[in-house]
Amino acid sequence: GRGERKEELEKQAAVYRYVNEFAVSPKMLRRSSIPELDLKFQVAFRNYLSELIMHPFILKTLSRLYWTDRYLFDHSLNVAVLSGIIGIAKNFDDQKLSALIAGALLFDAGMTLLPQEIVQNNRMLSPQEKELIGSHTTEGYNLLKTCADISESAARCALEHHERYDGSGYPSGLAGENIHEFAQIVAIADVYDALISPRPYRKPYTLNEATEFLYASGNSLFDIELVRLFLKHIAIYPISTIVRLNNGQVGVVVTVRPGLAHRPVVKILREA
Repeated sequence: GRGERKEELEKQAAVYRYVNEFAVSPKMLRRSSIPELDLKFQVAFRNYLSELIMHPFILKTLSRLYWTDRYLFDHSLNVAVLSGIIGIAKNFDDQKLSALIAGALLFDAGMTLLPQEIVQNNRMLSPQEKELIGSHTTEGYNLLKTCADISESAARCALEHHERYDGSGYPSGLAGENIHEFAQIVAIADVYDALISPRPYRKPYTLNEATEFLYASGNSLFDIELVRLFLKHIAIYPISTIVRLNNGQVGVVVTVRPGLAHRPVVKILREA
């Protein structure tokens, strides 16, 4: 009815505002370890995001994600940022970059089509429930395919982000180069951001642990060259992050050296 439609539009308007605020938030800044790239990325990402969010299908889908599960929604924004940096590092042209960011934003859209009590639960899932959750890949792909403006390459981010380089992933057990390049990028960003985020059933990995995990999964879960590119260009410790050193000192990150993103320059604030 009319009331429902009005409520739906209000929900979408709230998400529209949230995304536009995110695009200029400190969270978005200094996400790349390479200053020139970072500046280029900030401008480009803002433009792509504000263009994409004006698309009715994309706004509606993101709105469903936001009102389904806030963690999933914020996670999707982070995955879009991390994927976009890799797209720029790979010198993707405008069309490819826009498609990659759209695919990364909507890669988990299939989750909105599953029973909410399973998506939002904080316990271990039964094998049947796991299988159902696994179907979010094909469900998401089919949903994105209904929109003529979403390219096949963007839709494949939803379908293939759980495929793994060694063929151990799902839904199709694809391996190596058979996995779409966009989906490979989104898969690394997805795993990295999930590891460093607190979840109800585990503490977040430290940034070092997450970095080590990715290195160790090179050429098994992910293409090692793509992992190297990711870890070279992502500011693992963004400037102004507060860090605790091994010796107990507390410091703030002042600069990140290109290619040494995991070893930032730190100014000590407090002795151990």
